[in-house]
Amino acid sequence: MRFQALNRMVRMSALPLGIARRAGLAGGLKVLGRLTDESALELHEQTADQLFEILGGLKGGVMKFGQVLSVYEAVLPPSISAVYRERLARLQEAARPEGLDMVHRVMEQDVGPDWQDLFASFEFEAAAAASLGQVHRAVWRDGRPVAVKLQYPDAREQLLGDRDLLVFAMRWFTSLVAPELDGRTLAVELMDRIAEELDYAHEAWAQSTFRSAFADDPDFHIPEVVLQDGRVLVSEWIGGTPLAQIISSGGQAERDRAGLLLTRLMFSGVPRCGLMHGDPHPGNFRLYDDGRLGVLDFGAVHHHPPGTESPLEKWMRIHLAEDSEDLLRVLRELEFLPSDVRVDAERLKALFARTGAPVHTDVFRFDAAYLRDTLGGLTASMSVGLSLAFPPNLVQAQRALGVAIGVLCQLEAEVPFLDEGIRWLSPTS
Repeated sequence: MRFQALNRMVRMSALPLGIARRAGLAGGLKVLGRLTDESALELHEQTADQLFEILGGLKGGVMKFGQVLSVYEAVLPPSISAVYRERLARLQEAARPEGLDMVHRVMEQDVGPDWQDLFASFEFEAAAAASLGQVHRAVWRDGRPVAVKLQYPDAREQLLGDRDLLVFAMRWFTSLVAPELDGRTLAVELMDRIAEELDYAHEAWAQSTFRSAFADDPDFHIPEVVLQDGRVLVSEWIGGTPLAQIISSGGQAERDRAGLLLTRLMFSGVPRCGLMHGDPHPGNFRLYDDGRLGVLDFGAVHHHPPGTESPLEKWMRIHLAEDSEDLLRVLRELEFLPSDVRVDAERLKALFARTGAPVHTDVFRFDAAYLRDTLGGLTASMSVGLSLAFPPNLVQAQRALGVAIGVLCQLEAEVPFLDEGIRWLSPTS
């Protein structure tokens, strides 16, 4: 075990060190205004290749790190973002699974020595590998096709061991491709939330809660939980086209449909069941031929206290403020701005005008240009933005919203974002 941990440390250490070496070159290119043009392609190709090789071969929080990166590559120009899309999108649908011994060990320890009697058939070759486990196709004893999700036996240990190196790697990577983002803060919050995903009993409860709330909805399909025991979660198998495939080769109608339903899922979760899907990366969605959106992976969810404004309601109120003084009032009321802090209201309004562009038009087109403009505005307004005090209980929801917007930009979807937001706003009095 000590040798395995040491080997893992050496491999992970190579990631930030490799990026660090390239960061020096990147700094020179940035000064020359060439960091995002064709002359920098080789730099980005080398970085993407190393990320895919190391992140794709390790488990724990590392896969989550790769999934987040594959969303935020949308901040780059098309010629550069294509490099990361080609390499890192693979992390959302495939990884290197564990072997047969692990399957038998986990199933026997957590379900029982006669576990195979529960299935009419079981495919021992993994159908997919997730961040903390892998998925096998099987047929339940009553004939239902199911997905069997197995947590890696050492997932918890590896997750904790990866933490510091992942934070370091995220900081270096974002300094290279998206210096406007706070990579360290993102990574720290990400690792804290991933720890919650180790609890499959909680995931089964969240999935069942969503399924009950969306049971009669013609736009969504939430798979039924068939069995949960320890590190094993058996759910109904769902088909459809992976969202990553829609992003890479889907038509505009498919992109718009997927974007609309992703937006609807994010807005409607809290008013319908008190939960918000906390990990809306492309690997967790499937688009059916009949237009429904299949939703997977409920390990990360935002729990919302009943009778209070949801995170997205607060987001809407802030971005729909009529003028700078109204914005200050709303921010103070929602505890985003301490009462004793004085700020330049006009600059603050300009900052939120960029991030809130989707709610100021009937149909908004999400794309990389919008994401880059938003990040550029955050950088230009950093001094006034630092005056805000982000409520800690909203960090997970804000991260989920940020990832969802990144996916919408990858889809290049045209969405009636304002209408969806207003449709699901619920009064708090």
